[in-house]
Amino acid sequence: MDFKELFFLIYRMMPFIIVAFLVISSLFSGELSGFLLLVGIMISSLITIGVSHMPFVKEVWKDENSGEMTKMAECSLLTINNSILSYLPLSTHTFSFIFGYFIYVIVTNKLVVKNALLIALITILVFIDIVYNFNSCAEQYVIIPLIIGVFSGVIWAVILGKRNQMIPQEDGASKCSVTKGMYKCKIKRTGQIVSS
Repeated sequence: MDFKELFFLIYRMMPFIIVAFLVISSLFSGELSGFLLLVGIMISSLITIGVSHMPFVKEVWKDENSGEMTKMAECSLLTINNSILSYLPLSTHTFSFIFGYFIYVIVTNKLVVKNALLIALITILVFIDIVYNFNSCAEQYVIIPLIIGVFSGVIWAVILGKRNQMIPQEDGASKCSVTKGMYKCKIKRTGQIVSS
């Protein structure tokens, strides 16, 4: 496996890696926000999958001679019984959902300056994914999962409300140290020690 293939594999797995990271980090902090984010992505993914099976999308990818799916079959990682799960790129949907969700949360909590790097990284990921899927897979249809993902992310953040949102911010109250090879952390939430 050369570097290009390894980079492509990591890129295609990135939506799973990011979502897994968000879920695991929220579990470690004792919150449900990461799990609720996963639920929102799954519900929104079902909408994207449903739209992708509509005739105006599905028929575009059929080869006129053989009737088989050509371009999307090469770009789709997820199949069920050897049939494509979605005829639209779910990676674009997932990245745009995360983008919409975090942009809404960051802007409404007035944390734009502190999270400028996060905004930049998510924007770059969305842009790279759109360009790749436009050129290699979905062409102009990449706009459909982009719109569904962004709007679903914002709507999901509104539905969850401020109490259940995953808010990216620094926690100055938590302290970690290493003593004799032992890693210890004191995690505080609202002034109370949660875990030590």
